[in-house]
Amino acid sequence: MKNALILLAGGTGRRLDSTKNTVPKQFIKIGNYNFIEYFLRNLDEKIFNKIHIVVNKSMQKKYLSTLKKDFFKHQIKFVNAGRERQLSSKKGIYSLQKYCPEKVLIHDSARPLASNKLIKRLLKSLDKYHSCSPFIINNDLIKYKSKKNIFKYGKIINIQTPQAFRFKSILKAHRFSKNCCEKDDTSLLEKIGIKTKFIKGEKFNFKITYSDDLDLFKKLKKNEFRSGIGYDIHKINYNSKKKLILCGVKISHSPLIGHSDADVGYHAICDSILGALSLRDIGCYFNNSNKKWKSANSKIFMQFCNQQLKRKKFHIVNLDINFICEKPKINKYAKQMKINISTLLEIDRNKISIKATTNEKIGFIGNGEGIAAESIIQIKNE
Repeated sequence: MKNALILLAGGTGRRLDSTKNTVPKQFIKIGNYNFIEYFLRNLDEKIFNKIHIVVNKSMQKKYLSTLKKDFFKHQIKFVNAGRERQLSSKKGIYSLQKYCPEKVLIHDSARPLASNKLIKRLLKSLDKYHSCSPFIINNDLIKYKSKKNIFKYGKIINIQTPQAFRFKSILKAHRFSKNCCEKDDTSLLEKIGIKTKFIKGEKFNFKITYSDDLDLFKKLKKNEFRSGIGYDIHKINYNSKKKLILCGVKISHSPLIGHSDADVGYHAICDSILGALSLRDIGCYFNNSNKKWKSANSKIFMQFCNQQLKRKKFHIVNLDINFICEKPKINKYAKQMKINISTLLEIDRNKISIKATTNEKIGFIGNGEGIAAESIIQIKNE
């Protein structure tokens, strides 16, 4: 196993205004998700082989009972939190020993906006360094008081998480440490003589500590747009007497060859939806080697994708479909296609665009041997 993530979620969030929030901050729901769910929902599932969430058992049962079902169900494990942050971090590291990861990231659950780009940069840095941490420079003028009551100016950098470590190095540092009050894990490495590489962090990766931070997160999350692209192509079967099916419309034209009904329009739309939701492609859910889907109506796939949109609390803003073929002429079927799509995805027809182009007699499609479709979608959180 190469990469592991430790997500620290054992804090009580005492600095957040307790008169407004009685729930520990990492479990406060903003819309449909708490901070932990929000972070995992946007995390690239290919990055980590194991995700260990360090949390009090009572909080896990109360606020994270469905987490394994909804996110990364095969790689999430819960570890009981310690009294202090460092003890929680230590427990998280020890829980990974039997898996022997090469690299590990330790992240605060109160930073739900850390990007996949930052995470990948941190992991990449471990090819050269044993320890790496992101930082940002404070843009404001900083004054601090000296013992002689003289105000001085200085530059202050803010250290962020996630922090990245070679697993053997951070394990050694925790074994060596006798103190349980360190505020971050890079300090432990420094005590055993390992320097930390600091790389530029992200302004959006701020820690939600006070009520003002919570308000800022709400404003940033209010309008979350995502985009996805889908593409499908199938060969035409001129020996078949069946009809062509495009976006659920039966057309007097030789059909396409495929395991299901080979509806390239629906298939492209499905992949664009799944892509926008950061899910895998349609073949992962409806494998073409499974007899169950032999000659299946592709509206089943569309209904599945619509369910995923609802499950993740998104709705479609705009859907643009483009067919590439020499024949048939798509324009005369576009109205019925829109009706079919709007019914299956439960959206207004005015959000759907259907276009077509030829391949100018060039190549596989230009020779009339196949039909392709591409779909671009934009979705927005509810």
